[in-house]
Amino acid sequence: MEDQPSRVVTNLRKSGKLAEAWDFGCHAVQENPNDAYLKGAFFWVCYDYLKEVQVPIKERAKQNNGNFQLNQTELERIEFLLDWVIWLDIPAGGFEYRNLLLLFQKNLDRIPKLVLLLVEHQRTLFEGDDKQPFPTEKGESPSLMLSFARKVAKSWQEFEPVRQIPIEQLVLLFDRVRNEAKDKQHLIWLNYDQAKCLIVAGHLLEARKCALSVLSKKQTESWAWRTLAATYRGEDADAAITLFAEGWCHAHDEKFALPILCELATLLAGQGSYPEASMCVLRAVNVYQSEDWRLKPELEKLTQADWYDANADLGELDAFLTSSAEGALNYLHGELEQRVGVVLNVHQSGKGFHVYFDHTRNDSVRLGLYVGSKPPTPGDYVNVSLASDSGEVVAAEPCEAVKLTDVDEIEGLMRVTDKGFGFVDETFVPPYLIFDGVDGQLVRATRVLDMDKKKNRLGWKAISLEVI
Repeated sequence: MEDQPSRVVTNLRKSGKLAEAWDFGCHAVQENPNDAYLKGAFFWVCYDYLKEVQVPIKERAKQNNGNFQLNQTELERIEFLLDWVIWLDIPAGGFEYRNLLLLFQKNLDRIPKLVLLLVEHQRTLFEGDDKQPFPTEKGESPSLMLSFARKVAKSWQEFEPVRQIPIEQLVLLFDRVRNEAKDKQHLIWLNYDQAKCLIVAGHLLEARKCALSVLSKKQTESWAWRTLAATYRGEDADAAITLFAEGWCHAHDEKFALPILCELATLLAGQGSYPEASMCVLRAVNVYQSEDWRLKPELEKLTQADWYDANADLGELDAFLTSSAEGALNYLHGELEQRVGVVLNVHQSGKGFHVYFDHTRNDSVRLGLYVGSKPPTPGDYVNVSLASDSGEVVAAEPCEAVKLTDVDEIEGLMRVTDKGFGFVDETFVPPYLIFDGVDGQLVRATRVLDMDKKKNRLGWKAISLEVI
């Protein structure tokens, strides 16, 4: 008895005769378009050819720092095979579409046709383990589900064909991932992706909410300020300039913040601030030239503008950007209250410190919120920015000493007790401030009013100590 076409295709494929399986299957599926078994068998022929395309890409990636970039020939071959897969219209629920995701999880974002196909079948792509992050020495690596959503977001931003997915459907995908994926460490990046997609879609108020949720945790990151700035770009140029300037001030490496200079140049030129716009362009050009990079088209276009002055004085740029960034935190937290305090202690972890304002209040401050050339030490004075609505600490910086009601300095002879603590007159000195040879020495101590729980009354307590 003659074998079924599906069995012929499968047998040829499994015996290594892929070309013969393709030739036979092409004709057979077109002659029998309703044969589900045949279509299923031919799908795996397409899949094996797709695996062949991916082989040299993977080999290049090993030599190129994990970059799974495709060349044009490879992309065209993949799209040709995907056209067949789309035509086959395999019902959801099997392993076919999931296997495509697993095969192309590293470069999915570069294949618009595959993104569209997998988003259409997203409900059947993931198994339980796909929603779990991978444990690593540094915490966790994103789950397959989260990685998929991020790849889709990237492709949606870069490729016009992918934008036939409505932004509303994209947001629903992001929400599903938030609800189902077990990631904790990397979910913030989904908010970042969503903000950028909403900006592209012109949904600026929704984008702003996402950008703010990211920036509240990433205040020292240039890219986070840039994202929030982009939500104001089309409606409030002054706000956008302030936020872009703040982003530049947080740039850890100016090479990664060059787009901010282009954004600032465009906005400043739009306001007629041509000298400042020229400074931004010239600074960017100098970086490109120092790295021996070719100018990007948007930067080259700015250099050809009538207002551009290639002899602009770059010595004024840093001061201008710092000044322009003033008030940026107000866009994150609303109006801020400024209050001076003294560093009470440094957290044992080294990741933060407590600031003492008076005997009724001291607040914990994350070290990431502190702007200073070196970490603070007990007794240092700091200016703290507090959100006016919640009282939350949002920033801190060193400042000169000022007179505070419940903070004082005292000089006197140090008396160390047998129990390891000491006194300077009536000021209590805790054991961790005591060091060898200090007993009987003339010392200076910074002290604060502190509640003595045993005596249930306020008393002076030293927070720093030095021999005079």
